[in-house]
Amino acid sequence: MKKLIVMLLLTGGMYAQEQVFNVQRYCIDEQPFRKGECDTTGNEYSFVFLDAKKSNVVFFLTEMKLKYKIIKSAVFSSDPNYTVYSLENEKEEVEMRINKQNTKIEFLYPNNHIYLTVGKSTKGVN
Repeated sequence: MKKLIVMLLLTGGMYAQEQVFNVQRYCIDEQPFRKGECDTTGNEYSFVFLDAKKSNVVFFLTEMKLKYKIIKSAVFSSDPNYTVYSLENEKEEVEMRINKQNTKIEFLYPNNHIYLTVGKSTKGVN
């Protein structure tokens, strides 16, 4: 019953956000970084809520909830396939990258990198 209530609250929250990304798989690479390798993987319940108008990002990774404020965003000429967001909260700053197809999201922390594969249920509201 508790999970049902949480799902209903989150589903209601999804429609209030600008974009909702339903994570199908996550890969966490911890220092020392090894390209293409994961220290932890999974496909448990995960979402990314991006509201560019309110400059907010909320990242649910299994049982963690991380809230960030968007400081700036840009598309770099060196890799125009990704939009890069600089995020901060009271504890840390992090870089988030989303590809144009909305199928891959990366959270680049100093001590770990989290790579997310997003499913077809990605919803954009403009």
